[in-house]
Amino acid sequence: MKVILFLSLYLLVSTTYGGTETRKVSFEEAMLGIPGQWINFERKGCLLIGERSVDTNDYLKICKYTSDNDKVYFSMNDDGEWEAVTEGAPVLADVNFTSKFKGMSAIVSCRIRDDAGYHSTQCFQAEIDLPENISYIFTGIGNSSFFEQYKKIYLSFNVIDK
Repeated sequence: MKVILFLSLYLLVSTTYGGTETRKVSFEEAMLGIPGQWINFERKGCLLIGERSVDTNDYLKICKYTSDNDKVYFSMNDDGEWEAVTEGAPVLADVNFTSKFKGMSAIVSCRIRDDAGYHSTQCFQAEIDLPENISYIFTGIGNSSFFEQYKKIYLSFNVIDK
């Protein structure tokens, strides 16, 4: 009886608190840490990441672009602060600097198109700019409960040394 109780308690704890491990995924010249139970695949030159057991409309899409120093999702306002380009009110960006790149992220109002047509929703968006005029664009859509995980994936971005 004690063994059964112990196993039941172990399974409860491991399924409730488990799954916090991350695994490394490479994409182009970058390495990202994603939740261990999440899936990832490439489509049309972009990396898509999402939780295995949820709606297929909940995912983070990462694409690599050659940039001309123009920001895709962010611009500097009149006060010298970075803010997200959004359809709604301006949103100040969370700016992150490392020795290898500059990144910005924000949760914004955006328009997406699905089977039902266009509609407005909230999105996670981020942009990482590398010195070689290369940008990585992160777009996370779906349930806002995933936005914190999307941000953790964005913050785990690391340039692979060649």
